[in-house]
Amino acid sequence: MKRRSFLAAGAALGGLSGLGLRASYAAATDTLDIAVISDPVTLDPALMASFFEVAVQYNIFEPLVHVTPKLEAQPGLAQFKSVDETTYVMTLRDGLTFHDGTPVDAKAVKANFTRYMDPKTGSPRASELGPVKSVDITGEKEVTIKLSAPYAPFLQVLSNRAGMMVSPAAVEKLGADFATQAVGAGPYKVVSWTKNSELVLEAFDGYWRGAPAFKRVVFHPIPDETVRLNNLRSGTVQLIDGVAPQLAKQVQGDSKLTLKKMAGLGFNAFSFNTTAAPFDKPEVRRAFSMAIDPETIVKAAYFGSASPAFGPIPPSIGWAFDAALKAPRNDPAGAKAALKKAGITTPVPVEITVTNSPIYVRIAQILQAQANAAGFQVKINQIDATSLITVLRKRTFDLCMSPWSGRSDPDGNMYNYFTTDGPNNFAGWKNDTVDGLLKKARTETDQSARAKLYDQAQKEIVDGAPMLFVAFPETLQASEASVDWMQYPDGALRLQFAKPA
Repeated sequence: MKRRSFLAAGAALGGLSGLGLRASYAAATDTLDIAVISDPVTLDPALMASFFEVAVQYNIFEPLVHVTPKLEAQPGLAQFKSVDETTYVMTLRDGLTFHDGTPVDAKAVKANFTRYMDPKTGSPRASELGPVKSVDITGEKEVTIKLSAPYAPFLQVLSNRAGMMVSPAAVEKLGADFATQAVGAGPYKVVSWTKNSELVLEAFDGYWRGAPAFKRVVFHPIPDETVRLNNLRSGTVQLIDGVAPQLAKQVQGDSKLTLKKMAGLGFNAFSFNTTAAPFDKPEVRRAFSMAIDPETIVKAAYFGSASPAFGPIPPSIGWAFDAALKAPRNDPAGAKAALKKAGITTPVPVEITVTNSPIYVRIAQILQAQANAAGFQVKINQIDATSLITVLRKRTFDLCMSPWSGRSDPDGNMYNYFTTDGPNNFAGWKNDTVDGLLKKARTETDQSARAKLYDQAQKEIVDGAPMLFVAFPETLQASEASVDWMQYPDGALRLQFAKPA
């Protein structure tokens, strides 16, 4: 049986049939099979906006700046130097090439910035690179970047999607097909992508850190959390992303497996559609939020592997986290009274949209029960994970899951979500005060002053309630004990550091 059809059969049978085929793949230690929650939506970092690209992105693309698991900025493709608060010089390493053999030089870097910032591209990176005024070629391997104002998160931004360099030649040659055949300068190059089946990557011998230990990496989308774990136990896959919290103890109790966990950078939240009834009224959004008990979700859906969330900045970003931030919760009677006071006729029909992942369905069911007790009439709409970003962008929802893997700077968790023109403002919310605070926070280089601005912005967000924050999940991932790999708080897999144990 071919591996692709075996995995499909494994999904149907809970993955248990993999035990008989373990020996077939045991010798293939140069291949790392990985089970992920969902396929990426696109492989083009200019267009990436989904939670589900996180697992694969750093394996195809190398950013200009690298961050450690402790979120420290280090040189990636380039050495960096801050000449002053608005001028950065990036000097590329010697001998860099893209997967297609074309050089990673100053011209390529400038072309990438131009593409990201071109309105015709429609890239979320344009907002992330907003203060970039000019990118000048000042040497064959050197670019000088001028900003219109100081930009505190700039290096962290360049360590993520906005700093990922793609081959301009491949973009021109492939056109729209670049989204499925992307060419970067990361540790692995794309061999093939069969959507909803497997994404096959091959080690790039020209990678600047040296060719990775595993010659081949195969990502398999397996939405069911139990099936993912069963495939790991059977040896069909050697690494799984998104361990279900209720299964974590099973992994810990298996000497052949390794569980890794750490505080995450992201949040689990739901966007209200503030542009249409019933959630165009802030009173209704606040009432719905008031009915919800995040503690119940943490216990029943995350089994303690999360903490309640009231805003977008998690405890892992300690300098900006506001432990005092609270919002009215777990008060169905108060929510019902608030609806009555606002003149809202109950029950209020609402549809919650979630992907068909078991944990999100479970969360939706908890929300349904709690909101129904407060005067709402909730239906649950399940969609395929790859459809999520389209639903969010088109706002074809009342309340829709909007999970975020998080960024190492709080700007990455807030600016794109809560500014009026932010590409992740799925709620369609407008608040001039928040716009001003978040723009000011970008230009403020004093960390304590920035923290105060974020505190103010979060209080405004709590009051306006464009999103329902439920939890800050821990990052839970697992592998065979025979695989040595490095975990990051954002959950992104950086497999250039993986090797047989």
